[in-house]
Amino acid sequence: MNIIEGIKLFNDGSYFEAHDYFEKLWMNSVGNYAEFYKALIQISVGSYHLISNNFNGALSQYSKGIEKLEKFPNNFEDINLLQFKHDIYYIIELYT
Repeated sequence: MNIIEGIKLFNDGSYFEAHDYFEKLWMNSVGNYAEFYKALIQISVGSYHLISNNFNGALSQYSKGIEKLEKFPNNFEDINLLQFKHDIYYIIELYT
């Protein structure tokens, strides 16, 4: 399994499927990677809640995920986490 597939699912708006994909990566990971994948799971779930108009659920999951992502460098595994975190913070700000 490769993280790129999960990112493609997320970027395509297939948040539930991205959640499932990242969960498989998470179950097979340890240490920092486990925390990283868990953050991606939570942000995927938050995005699914957002498109389902469950704003409280979205904010809760985004907050949990972003807290985990703050522990990682701005470029992790060739992912621009600085921009990703910025985008999530923007969504949180819009709905609070």
